[in-house]
Amino acid sequence: MASPSMPLLFLRPMALPRPSTIHRFLGIAKASTTATSASSSPVPPPPAQAATPAKPKPYRITLTPSKNLPVYTLAKRGGNMKLTKVRRIEGDVTALRNDLRAALGLDEKEVTINQLTRQIIVKGHKKPEIEKFLKDQL
Repeated sequence: MASPSMPLLFLRPMALPRPSTIHRFLGIAKASTTATSASSSPVPPPPAQAATPAKPKPYRITLTPSKNLPVYTLAKRGGNMKLTKVRRIEGDVTALRNDLRAALGLDEKEVTINQLTRQIIVKGHKKPEIEKFLKDQL
């Protein structure tokens, strides 16, 4: 029997989930960073620009806990087979694969998708090129 003075640490509330977890399970769109203010003075909207805003991509790469891009190099078959793996993909993996192929100028057989783990595997060590492509997408 537990004494009444013993704290029940196992009953404490859990931390809130990360935004990427909420987005994944609920399918909620990314929150807008611009806040709309409800001011009493009428403010005219900004003039329309000639360039249309960039269409949002159907995929998103979440950063690692250390705020790095999840791009990893692998060496298999005794170091003879060099691979680069892109992880933590949310959204349309096929669209990201097609964009990567176009940006890096690779053949269709050199960029594959692991559908089970939702990862893209590129033949060769292409980490700097892939990171540059992903940073340009942000």
